[in-house]
This record gives sequence, structure tokens and C-alpha cells, in this order.
Amino acid sequence: MGLLTLIIVSGQQVNAADSQVSLSVQDAVLTADTNAYVVDQTTKSKISNSNTVMDSQAQSYVDTKSVNPSDNLEFNYMFVFKSGEATANMQATISLPKNVTFNKSGSVGKIIYTSDDGSKTTTTDIDSSAVDSDGNLTTKIDDIGTARDYVTARIVLNAVAGSAGKTVKSSHIDYEADNYDNADDTPEFDIKDAPNSIIAATDNDSVQTYADDTFNLTGTMDYKNDDGVVFKNENMYIYTTIDGEGQLPVQDTASSDKNFSLIMKPLAVGTHTITVQIVQNNYNNTEQTIVSNILTYNVTVAANSLIITKDKAFDGDGYTVNDDNPVDIKGTYKHADGSDAHGTTKGLTVNYQITSKADTDKPNVQDAKSATYDDDGTFDFQVDPVVYKMMGTRSPLSEQTFTYEQYTDKYGFNGLEVGKNIITVTLKDEKGHESNPTQFVINVPNVELNISVVSKDIESYNPSSLLGGNYKLPVNISYSDKNYQFSGTTITSFNTLNATQDRIMRMLDDDLVTSMYDNQDVPMQDTLVGSHYGFSNPDNPVISDKAYPAFIYYYDAYGRKSNVEDYNVTFRSRYVDIKTDDNYKFKSFRNYGRKDIQRDGDWGVKVESYKSNWTLKASATTFYQHFGDGRPPVKLAGYMTYVTPTSYGTLTTPMENQQVVLDKYEGSTTSDSVVTTDIASKWTDDTGILLATAGQGLGSSTNSSGFSYTGTYQSTISWEATDSI
Repeated sequence: MGLLTLIIVSGQQVNAADSQVSLSVQDAVLTADTNAYVVDQTTKSKISNSNTVMDSQAQSYVDTKSVNPSDNLEFNYMFVFKSGEATANMQATISLPKNVTFNKSGSVGKIIYTSDDGSKTTTTDIDSSAVDSDGNLTTKIDDIGTARDYVTARIVLNAVAGSAGKTVKSSHIDYEADNYDNADDTPEFDIKDAPNSIIAATDNDSVQTYADDTFNLTGTMDYKNDDGVVFKNENMYIYTTIDGEGQLPVQDTASSDKNFSLIMKPLAVGTHTITVQIVQNNYNNTEQTIVSNILTYNVTVAANSLIITKDKAFDGDGYTVNDDNPVDIKGTYKHADGSDAHGTTKGLTVNYQITSKADTDKPNVQDAKSATYDDDGTFDFQVDPVVYKMMGTRSPLSEQTFTYEQYTDKYGFNGLEVGKNIITVTLKDEKGHESNPTQFVINVPNVELNISVVSKDIESYNPSSLLGGNYKLPVNISYSDKNYQFSGTTITSFNTLNATQDRIMRMLDDDLVTSMYDNQDVPMQDTLVGSHYGFSNPDNPVISDKAYPAFIYYYDAYGRKSNVEDYNVTFRSRYVDIKTDDNYKFKSFRNYGRKDIQRDGDWGVKVESYKSNWTLKASATTFYQHFGDGRPPVKLAGYMTYVTPTSYGTLTTPMENQQVVLDKYEGSTTSDSVVTTDIASKWTDDTGILLATAGQGLGSSTNSSGFSYTGTYQSTISWEATDSI
């Protein structure tokens, strides 16, 4: 910057050369906003030239231009960093005004530091020693702004208003820092007597409510002095504190004038103190603020729990199962305050824990489980028998050959077991409302699983390309309690042959029954594991026509083991087997109806053969009707015949008491394949086995009227397949 010099010499004028003058203008090192304002905590009002740079509580207060004698005041000096460098070595000097009283000892106020997002604050006390004899307060302000924790510093000085008729002049503050200088002033205001006041009263100052529930605080309000001003709710601001923390003011224009009903937000469980004060600014256009007395409400908040009502099936000593299916744990629930469920999707968490063998000295306390369901006031979930997922195809493919021991070794005993089971249930909704633990008792009876192999001598075939042909094992299954139910998917069998055990996979339906005829398919080998029973070529082949001892037993979903049934299986070098049904029927008829009576439904007649030709023959006994009252049986005047088509019509051969050839097979006897011939499928409605009349109609030989007795007649068919090799 150039230097301007003026030289004056007495009696002589000297001219100097021209000089340049320059000025550099730079941006401020930092920028900030400030405001100085006064808050009247007694009347919940504020005196300020700006409402933007101000703490949120003061912003919620009404505006006023005066205070009342003895009101509790706060002088606020707020500095808000905006940009640039952080403040450096800042100091504030405040001239304290007259006609208000500040503390002479101890703390005269505090500095409140706030982070940019308002989530973090810290406070530093200002001791009264910071005030000098001239009434000036000097205090250091910590560095704030860029790269610092805080961006706002608010000095708060506590004071009490003096007597009426006085004026409180502006309070001046100077901010001085290495990189900042500024000043601000509080507005001037008067101290006046209140023109009126408000009398408030509670309807009930003890309130009971539940967590997460809103609740109401009610009361009345009116002017203390009747000076002709009409009391209107629309002019009133209602201020509350909850446990000492100020809340934003509200107006109650929904209630009738002079009454209020505040809807309060939910509070945490416990006891709370709430204060209520009514404030009116600019009373009767006096620009003065009047307030009510402070009301105090004592609020007790209890946990809003869920109340469970168990399904009636669990009344008394609990639910006793009568089948091997999973058990439904179900019931309803509501809130302790009587409110309904929230109705949210997946809003209910069900926590439950099974204690099986609860009636023994060693109860099995299992790991707790949880699941989410719709929060609709009901719950219904299933608990499985202990090895339910082992049954059928519920387990992974790699585990479908597991023995009972292998399964329980891996998964443990998790689920319902025989005996007493206690399922402890706790519900919790998304609002955090939780039920008390509720016990559901499930009793599983120790019924016996009984099996019997229908035929102890089983035959299969022994193809040269395989290690024994698959065979069927007919087994009858039931329980000692004849009313107890199960299905094909709640039991599994373990077959032992050639000193090797194999689990037989079952592909039955899940219809519940009390007994079952299980014509068990026993596979001998597959491409993955080879022989199921330890056979191998050439070291340990299946020997044709040798009777191999074997045995089978079952497990059910509750881990109950059946008795063990022994049997023999022979793998034939060749064989013929007749496959027939246990019962057949002819269609109903009237006396003296048509001569040939047709079959009713499908008649299953098949021949299964391996490396054999055969001839199938059959004979039938006489039809009789038997009575349960001691009368002698009645013979039907009719008999079974076998009708075959010929080139000129049909050939009818009586079957009663004589064998009739029904079919023949003459094919390859070297193939490794089993040949199944469906005999009955070759018959038409008018060929095959039919019922013929004896003469005209079906008259009974013992009925003098010539007519048969009405009712059901029975005969027995004997089947014979002759191996022609």
C-alpha cells in the first residue's frame, strides 16, 4: 500500500511526486449469526427482535413487550457459527441491565454448546465472580465451528424482575476473538403489574394409563377477575412439562370454552409428573401476558401387556393327542387395556419353548424358538412330534436313509415326546407389548405300535443282471389303542436282510387311519448305492431259490418302536404268482331277470411270471345265502360261468366245482424281465366270468314259490396257475 506524505517547509513550497493509494478488501475469516433476547419463564413469553436465531423452547413461547414483577427471567445471548474458520480465543463481555436482579454468589448462568444436528450438547457454568463492580460480565467461549464438536454457543443468565413501573434497558454484548468481532443487544422492556390472571383446576390429578397409549389430562380455566373480557379457548396457549422437560405449547379449540382436554403422547412405564399452565398474550390488547397457576398431574404408566386366552382344547389337564400329526398351539389375545390387536402383517412374534418328559425326573428342556405371524388377535402354530421330520420325504434326500439313532444323534430330541409336554408361549407385538409366559400342556400316550407280516414266506425273482429282484412285503399296522390314528407319512420301516439294515422309503398319502395294510415295496438295489443289503458279484451274490431270513420293524413320529417281525424271502430262478382281489361282486338283479349277470366294478385278476410259461385255471363253489337267526343256508339257482368269444359266437363253460382254463402264457423263458398279464382287462361286459341263471330266472331251490330269497349270496373262487415248464 502506498504512503501519502505531506511536507510543509516554512517560507518555501516544495512539490513532491504523485503517490498511489490502494486498498485490499478480503472476505471475513468466519461468518456467524447472533441474537440477544429475554425469556420470561413465569409467563412463558419472550422479548426479542428476531425469532430465527433462538432456542426451540423460546421459539414456542408467546411474544410480549413487558414482564411482571418478580417474574423469573432468562437473558439469552446466542452465537451461531455459519462458515469459515472455527472461532479462536473468543471472549464475551456483557453489560448487565438495571431493575433486574442477578445472582450475587454461586452460578449466575451457563453457556450451552450445541452440535450442528442438535443431537449433542454440553453446558459450562458461569460463576458470579465473572461480574465486576461495574456490572459487566466477562466470560470465555470455547472454540466452535469447523472441525469442532459444536457450532452454537448460548449464554443464559438468570434474573428476577424488579418492581412495577420500571424499565429494563438493553443489555449489550461484545464478542471478541482472534478472528471475529461483533456486538448485539437485548430489547428494552417494561415491568408492569399483570392486568389479570387465570385460575386453572384439574378434574383428576391422578391418572392411570398404559405404555404406548395416549391419555387425556382434563381441567377447567377462567379469568380470576371478571373485568368484562370474554374467556375464549382460542386465545389460550397451554404449556406442559413432563418430568421437568418443557413441551411445545398447544391450543384446545375442540373443547368448550373454559375447559381443556389434552391428548398426551405415550410415556414409559413408571410414574411421571406433568405440569400444565395456561398462557394468554396481549390480554385485552394491553400487549401484556397473563398466566394461570401451575397444575400438577401424577401419572402412573403400566406396561400394556398382551393377555392370552388358550384354546379350549387345552383346558383342564391339557390336550391329549390321538394321532401322529403335529399339534396346533392356538388361542387368542388382546391388550391389557382392552384394545384390539394392531392388525399389522407379520407384526406378532411368538416365542415358545418345549419341555418334554415334563412328568419325569429328567425333563428335556429344549431350545427356545420363535416365529412371526400377522398381528390379528389370534395365534396358531404347530409343534412337531420328535422325529416327525424324519418321516416320509420331509428330511433332505441325503438323510432319507438315516436310522432313528442317526437322526436323533444329529438333531437331538427336539419336539413332542411320549408323556407330558409343556409348551411355554410368550407373545410380543411390534409395539413391544408382551404377554406373560403361558403354558400349554400336551399329553402323548404311550400306545404300542403293532405290526404283523401277513405272509412269512415271501418270493421274488433273481435276475442275472441284478442282485435280487425287488419284492413286496405285506404288513398289517395298528396301535394298541384301536382309536389312535396315524398315516403313511408318520411311520417308517427298517428292514434287515443278509445281516444288513435298510430304511424303506414310503410314498403313501397322509390320510389318517386307525389301521393299515401296507404292501411294502422292498427295493434291493439302486444306481447310487448299489445293493441295499450288502450283496455283490461275484463275492456275495444272491443265491437263487434260497430262503433268506429277514426281519422288519417300524418307528412312528413320536419315536415309538414297533415289535419286530421275522420272515423269509426267496429269490426264485423262475416263478408264477397270481394277483387277485379279496372280494368280487356281481351286479344286483331282480328275480327272473336277465340270464347272465354282469360283474360289478373292476375285477383285478393278474398273473405275474418270471422265466415261466403258465396256464391259469379257476373253479367256484355254489352260491349260498347265510342267515344269522339259525335258519339253514339258501342255495342260489345260479352259478358262475366262464364265457369266451369264438368265431361263431361265445362258448360258456360252468365253473361250479370244476376247473376252467382262463388264460395261458407261452413266451420267452430266458428274459430277465418279470411279465405281468392282466387277465381281467381282456374281458368285456359279456365275456369272462359271469353269473348264469339255472333255467328261467334265478329261482331258489328251497323256495317253493320258485323265486330266490332276496339278499346277498356268496361263493368262493379258487385260482391255480400251473407252471408249464
